[in-house]
Amino acid sequence: MRSHEGTARRYAKALFELARDAGEPEAVGRELEQVAAVYAGDARTHEVLTRPWIKPEDRRAVAAAIAQKAGARKLVQDFLGLVADRGRADHLPEIIGAYRLLVDAELGRARAQVRTAVAFTDGEKQHLATRLERALGKRIILEEQVDATLLGGFIAQVGSLILDGSLDGQLARMRQRLARG
Repeated sequence: MRSHEGTARRYAKALFELARDAGEPEAVGRELEQVAAVYAGDARTHEVLTRPWIKPEDRRAVAAAIAQKAGARKLVQDFLGLVADRGRADHLPEIIGAYRLLVDAELGRARAQVRTAVAFTDGEKQHLATRLERALGKRIILEEQVDATLLGGFIAQVGSLILDGSLDGQLARMRQRLARG
């Protein structure tokens, strides 16, 4: 949610600075994502962590216990406990996204969300990543999603840059050129 973004960035920045000081920003991010997947997969856990009438210290204990059971380091356990204690467990997806952006920026890389009509082959993924790397000057991590609504081609988004190589986009541009004369 858009309303969670400011809060998520503040929490993510605080965690990132602690993880960077410990020299483990990527490992902390992986553990954070693993524990968040556990939260999302269990409706009862999600309810306990997001209900305002549950005592904050109980939410903190549950969050930290789940993180510990998942094998997360103490930093992640404490962070998730704090997030739950403050009633921000519903912000976790946004926090993880903001944290991932901070780690990527630190390591000089960017993520490209690519929607394709059919799944790319490994060679096609590598070719697109290489072209994007040359254009942007950063290492690119492709996150591919097959979108059956596309007629063909792909749409890649890296930050605010959108590359529309889809058949739908080509037809729309052709329609505009014909309409202009």
